Amino acid sequence: MKVVTGTLMVCLMVMVWITVGASSSSQHTESLVFIIVDAENSMPNAHNLAASLSSQAAQLDVPVVIYSTSREWPDGGSWTYFPMLDRLNSKHGSSKSWMVFVGKHTKVKMANLLQVLSTKESSQLVFMGRGLQDQEETIIHHFARVDPKQPFLYPDVRAGMVLSGALITRLAKKWAGSKIKAATEINIDASYEFGSFVKSAGIELTTDSAFCVKDEDHCAILYSPPTNCGKAADVSKIHFAIKSWQQNHNKRLPILYGTWLKQITNYAIYSDVEDSSYGTVSLGVPNTEQGHCGKTMAIIRHAAQMEGIHWLFIADDDTLLSTEALSELLACHDHTQPVALGERYGYAAALPHGYDYITGGGGMVFSKPLVGWP
Repeated sequence: MKVVTGTLMVCLMVMVWITVGASSSSQHTESLVFIIVDAENSMPNAHNLAASLSSQAAQLDVPVVIYSTSREWPDGGSWTYFPMLDRLNSKHGSSKSWMVFVGKHTKVKMANLLQVLSTKESSQLVFMGRGLQDQEETIIHHFARVDPKQPFLYPDVRAGMVLSGALITRLAKKWAGSKIKAATEINIDASYEFGSFVKSAGIELTTDSAFCVKDEDHCAILYSPPTNCGKAADVSKIHFAIKSWQQNHNKRLPILYGTWLKQITNYAIYSDVEDSSYGTVSLGVPNTEQGHCGKTMAIIRHAAQMEGIHWLFIADDDTLLSTEALSELLACHDHTQPVALGERYGYAAALPHGYDYITGGGGMVFSKPLVGWP
């Protein structure tokens, strides 16, 4: 599914090969290849970032190439980084290049980035970013063992990451031999999984304070999400659908009624039975131990007939929610377009037969046009 929020069609692949002047230092002969990892509905943000990068490159007399994944590789899977390895290696692996991965809400101070890279060479095996580490085993990291004495550092991709051309070449070769295993893997946390893959190739992440989530003078790449997208979405225009079943009514529903359900009126609790004690609604779908798509699809079909709603929010009966934060988030999205929001998982997402999906534990949001999609 592709989400389109406008008709603006801009080519974000910008190639600016500028001859370095005599006054420039020698490291500037290495080109910077920026990869903006974005979604199709974030194209305006990616376009603004690309324009900023091109402007800075011209001022600094630095050769740059700029890709936007939604434009260059719209076939999916780019969010896992793996499908880009072959593509980047074929174009830039043999050249003196740095691959700089950034997101749609990223600001780049190119002069500072050049300073960071001035002590490195793209012919070396370099992997740089803002390091994260787990404090305990976690489900989203497949319960991988955590060793406090030898912590595994993986990149905080919000703050960007940099790979040398030489490393891209090594990883592309390794990826060619890893596709059989990847064909049955679940993709959850791309930064962790990609970092693990790089480590398996013998390279550790080098952390640097220039990769930032808080703006400081020394930052080279900064995560800078929007703080205000305008007027918050009208909560009364959001239909909140809570999935439950009879064995959970007494245990979980009182918690919901005592917390976030007190803040809203446009909701229903969809269960396998109608329970007057909690006002549950049955759509005729029995509870099952495996596969809960039946109830979800029944809710979607039911909501498609509702008048006056802009959004459908589907949650489990053990989901806690800030309705205020949700309404502020939805202000950043257009309810008149087909939009799906949630935590993205993937099944073999890096390969052609793979696909993405929203995991339901953290909630799922669908715009009314998408709910009513034929």
